[in-house]
Amino acid sequence: MSLAPWEGLAGWLIVIACIAAQFVAGWLVADLGSGVIHWAQDRYGSPRWPLVGSIVRDTIRHHRKPRGFLSKGVLARSGRMFGFAVAVGTAALLIGAPIAFTAALALGIFVSNEVHAAAHARPSELPGWVRRLQRAGVVQSPLHHAAHHRALKNVNFCTLTDWTNPVLERVRFWRRLEALIRLSRGIRTRRDPVVRRQQRRRWRSA
Repeated sequence: MSLAPWEGLAGWLIVIACIAAQFVAGWLVADLGSGVIHWAQDRYGSPRWPLVGSIVRDTIRHHRKPRGFLSKGVLARSGRMFGFAVAVGTAALLIGAPIAFTAALALGIFVSNEVHAAAHARPSELPGWVRRLQRAGVVQSPLHHAAHHRALKNVNFCTLTDWTNPVLERVRFWRRLEALIRLSRGIRTRRDPVVRRQQRRRWRSA
């Protein structure tokens, strides 16, 4: 009996598995990238920085009023991310990255702010398919993202999925990176003004 049909099916399954693995890898790299950018803004960014100071101001404003940016349209929230996604995707293709990986990476970068917005939305404000993706952790759930807005706002910097942050927090990735920067460059983290106000309120009420 010939095994050729089964061999052909196995080959196709391997191809599909490889494409799926590349897509997941691209999605997770986009999640890690969102964390790096978010961490840099929150822990070191200054509103007085040229070019990106306005983005840091938006971040501080967001910590003060987490749902405030939901009133903006998609273009206002994610217009800059579209350009960034195109640039990163083009660079990835030029260096030979697989198409599935590059597609997921670019898509993840582009929708990261929209996923972030969905994490602040009420369930009634979201379509059912988005809520299902949140429950699966494919896009970040409100409960997972809420941990970032508590206390010192120094955890769960990645904003795309529920999968990357637990690994980074378990190995204390951000704390170790901040310690390395402090020891090697003498640069300390910036205390978020929203955190300072929250701490002062706690001291006064104690």
